[in-house]
Amino acid sequence: MTFSAVNPEQVVVASPITGDRDADFGELFATEQRPMLRLAFLLLGSGQMAEEAVQEAFAKVYEKWDSITRPGAFLRTCVVNECRTRHRRRLMALGKRHLLAQDVAVDDRYAELADALAALPIRRRTVVVLRHYLQLNTAEIAAQLGISEGTVKSSLSRGLQQLKEHLS
Repeated sequence: MTFSAVNPEQVVVASPITGDRDADFGELFATEQRPMLRLAFLLLGSGQMAEEAVQEAFAKVYEKWDSITRPGAFLRTCVVNECRTRHRRRLMALGKRHLLAQDVAVDDRYAELADALAALPIRRRTVVVLRHYLQLNTAEIAAQLGISEGTVKSSLSRGLQQLKEHLS
């Protein structure tokens, strides 16, 4: 089962406030770097891969800065797309369907949840993280991923059921 990548070119975004590209980008970076690293880690299960994905996403945002109007939304789209691309490449390289997070020291409280998330197929993991970490609604997730709301609902339901089974 595959789903199409979100095209960041199609994301409607809002204009920077000050007009000073470097200052506005610096502010976006300072505000969004940590949340985007957490998002990428939840999607990839690897601290190093998360850092690389977020750096790549910020580079794309900087490159398109003058043509975007909502840099935060565009950045999130770039992070999700970059994580999905990296996940697919990693699966192909290793020839495995699921990967467990093993290269990052995770607090014991979160280790079990990180393992459970890593065991989910990428679509389910992405939907669960976007819903429960970023608190996006069904319509926003559907738009973000380029899938129907029904697919979001079924992926979320199945993903949560898998997490429940894994954690019990």
